[in-house]
Amino acid sequence: MVFFGENMERLKDYFDRRASSWDEMLNYDEKTSQLSEVVSSFRLAEGDWVLDVGTGTGILLPLIGQAIGPKGMLIGFDFSFKMLEKAKHRESSGEKLLLASTAESIPLRSALFDRITCFSALPHFTDKAKALMEMVRVLKRGGVLFIAHLKSVEELNRFHQSLGGPVANDLLPDPERVRTMMTHAGLFEINIINQSGRFLAQGKKI
Repeated sequence: MVFFGENMERLKDYFDRRASSWDEMLNYDEKTSQLSEVVSSFRLAEGDWVLDVGTGTGILLPLIGQAIGPKGMLIGFDFSFKMLEKAKHRESSGEKLLLASTAESIPLRSALFDRITCFSALPHFTDKAKALMEMVRVLKRGGVLFIAHLKSVEELNRFHQSLGGPVANDLLPDPERVRTMMTHAGLFEINIINQSGRFLAQGKKI
């Protein structure tokens, strides 16, 4: 039997070992326009406080920082120290903090953020429902949570299965399941787009 802690350690090791080549493996250099579109969909405003959940190598941090400007606050966290090592070298406007943590236990007080972004990360959370509840906890009333991927549910799950190893079973739930989890976490006005080359789910805390 594999326990929760063992699963997490295997995942951490997986991402630590691949951190140096992660961006190249996912061809992010060739996806600048797609990444910009993702951040545009977050509808960020100057001065927003943003939490980037599962920030990885921080691929979105410069774009988010540019959108919120020097008056905003940007915090990214990830459970992989090696990923955070890469993220800390990315430039960002204004304040930027990086934390080592898991999404199931966010070490921040409640109702802090105007926007919470979760890009290419949700499938890797061991307890997705708990992670969503934690994200909603630290979201301000009126704030919005965004979950985004550069693949549809079907495309992403096939990709993870093709990679094998610890991420083979890290699957993104189908849109209705995501909607149910977001509702149970306390979000309203939920909208989900699932199409080739794009997944975007958003919900508002009222």
